[in-house]
Amino acid sequence: MSPETYWRRRVFVLVGLFVVVALITYACTRPSAGNGDEASGTSENPTPEESSPPSVSPSASPEDSPSASAGADEDGGGDEGEDADDESDGGSDGGSGDGGGSGDSGDESGGGSDGGSGGSDEHPAPEEPGDPCRPSDVVVTLDTDKSDYAWDGQPEFELTLVNTEDQTCTVDAGPASMELRVTSGDDRVFSTADCADGSDSDEQKLQRGVPYSTTVTWDRKRSWKDCSDRNVNAKRPGTYVVRLHSDYDQSAEPQVFRLN
Repeated sequence: MSPETYWRRRVFVLVGLFVVVALITYACTRPSAGNGDEASGTSENPTPEESSPPSVSPSASPEDSPSASAGADEDGGGDEGEDADDESDGGSDGGSGDGGGSGDSGDESGGGSDGGSGGSDEHPAPEEPGDPCRPSDVVVTLDTDKSDYAWDGQPEFELTLVNTEDQTCTVDAGPASMELRVTSGDDRVFSTADCADGSDSDEQKLQRGVPYSTTVTWDRKRSWKDCSDRNVNAKRPGTYVVRLHSDYDQSAEPQVFRLN
């Protein structure tokens, strides 16, 4: 083989190797070039992406909508709280209804509770000794001298009034204003207000903390609203209750006693 032929073959082999390497390189680099195109596509899309922020802001509103839904949930919780408040208000109303019931019992016992609360709202604070005391400023107690009386015993009912206001004020302690009513079950037996008129008023000036007491003795006779002069004794034996009926009866507890 001549040297010229040898070198030609070597050149052909080298050229072939070069072509194979080029093809392999092309085959290997083409996908990366595609990725590069995609990358370049993304690089060429800065303008769409720059225009995408508006699309991001709408997406932000969906993000806001979850918070809005959360707010709705919070509002829903608030509604439940309002419902709970309504229920609690209903309970308060029920309590006031019970208070009304106690007022009714007060009516049965003389309606003093309603009168007392009304008096505290209607009366202004006293400024002079002659001004009427507010019911809320006067503490009244009612007591009996015994709880059990013999066949000839006459019950004594004592009323004690104490002014808690700094200003001296006036209270009518007469039998009509401070009505003592004796009942036995549903039977209205006796009342100090029966036959009482304006001349029976007993105005007392109450200084702060100085108690005033008055005593009513019951002769066990029945009394009548029409001021009848019928002389009828109360039935005995039996259990009786004496109650105060007045604007100032908030603190006066009914007293139970027995006649033999």
